[in-house]
Amino acid sequence: MLQYLVRFCKYVIYCSLLFSLLLIMVFYTSNHGELTYFWELIHPSKYLQVALLVVVYAAVYPFIGYVDRKVYLNQPFQKDREALIHGILHAQFLIVSDSGTVLVFRPKSKFTRLMRLYEDKIVLDYSNNPILLYGMRRDVQRFARNMEYVVRQLARDDHP
Repeated sequence: MLQYLVRFCKYVIYCSLLFSLLLIMVFYTSNHGELTYFWELIHPSKYLQVALLVVVYAAVYPFIGYVDRKVYLNQPFQKDREALIHGILHAQFLIVSDSGTVLVFRPKSKFTRLMRLYEDKIVLDYSNNPILLYGMRRDVQRFARNMEYVVRQLARDDHP
């Protein structure tokens, strides 16, 4: 729950800043006639709706933007550990911690980390089969598909 609240606060701030930057860009790059402040681009009766939009987005995104995904290996993880981890490392991620049966990855790029509000870790729990990936939806889906592909390729190579 604490992690959700932290993400909610980060996304409220992020969306507010992004929306403000967009308004500033529109204000200074267009012929705005009688307007003297960029906040005049939004009618005062719409302030509540804009604030509600930001809050709803920030409240919903942590639920749909972060997922768990199971990857079935049909063999022990340790047997093909290097091949399975290679896809994540090749995608410009670093291993941050390795605590027995849990690996934690983060992007190498500082800019990527900033744009993801430092909520960018991918957790790989290989204590059971299926293994469990947790993190941002896009990365988890990509790495899970990659691991499933590697498992199929290794199974095909083992059984000619």
